[in-house]
Amino acid sequence: MAIVSRKEEKIKTVLDELPENFTDKQFVETFIKQYSRDWGKIKAQYLKQAQDKEEGTVITMPKPDLYLLSLLKTYKDRQQS
Repeated sequence: MAIVSRKEEKIKTVLDELPENFTDKQFVETFIKQYSRDWGKIKAQYLKQAQDKEEGTVITMPKPDLYLLSLLKTYKDRQQS
């Protein structure tokens, strides 16, 4: 199950709110403001992986802000295709 449902729709909504030359920080802040529930799910999933990991293993999920930026990159890549 995906952590964030309707990712592309939500990313587009966030991008519509931002200026043309937005920063990564602005994107993350705007996403959090508009979709605080989804942000909570992302953080909860990251914390769950961190708590459930066995000694010496690596957490496979990126940190929450980096997770959002990877969603943005994937969205942009698909738009250019």
